[in-house]
Amino acid sequence: MSASLTNQAERMYAIFAELVRRYQFRDRDQICSHGLSISQCYALELMAEGGPRTMGDLADEICLKISTATRVVDHLVAGGLAARLEDPNDRRVCRVEITKAGRDLVARVRAGIVAEYEAVLRAVPAASREAVIDALSHLLSAFKQRQCAAADRCEKKEGTNAECNRNRPRRNRKARNA
Repeated sequence: MSASLTNQAERMYAIFAELVRRYQFRDRDQICSHGLSISQCYALELMAEGGPRTMGDLADEICLKISTATRVVDHLVAGGLAARLEDPNDRRVCRVEITKAGRDLVARVRAGIVAEYEAVLRAVPAASREAVIDALSHLLSAFKQRQCAAADRCEKKEGTNAECNRNRPRRNRKARNA
């Protein structure tokens, strides 16, 4: 690696570390003011965007174990924000979907966060805003590619791969753990 690239990577690390700390606490405060945990909010957002899904798929998407995702959903169901559905093709499968109350809450949380981003973007010169958003999009793609490559390596070792398995046919647990 060249000295210039190493220097850029060091600067990127320092900036990202600070950005993540600030982002994480800001989001936590915004979300928690609505009585949700971060995981509950992520689960609701995914259900609002993509419709009903199995508990296993939801767990994969929010990067939690199924047992933890089940507890997250338990709280959402108890609060009337999500509902469990029986799968019409397989009664052993539990699907979860967002309710109208859940959609309304996601809309309020999202509106608050978007308002916060508007305030942040006002501090960025107007001529640079699209470039900043494009750069963030490119970084996200690069991180996803590296995460999937790492997950593929782990899958070969451990037989699991949450992020990348989302769009692949699911293997049964015995085959996954064999």
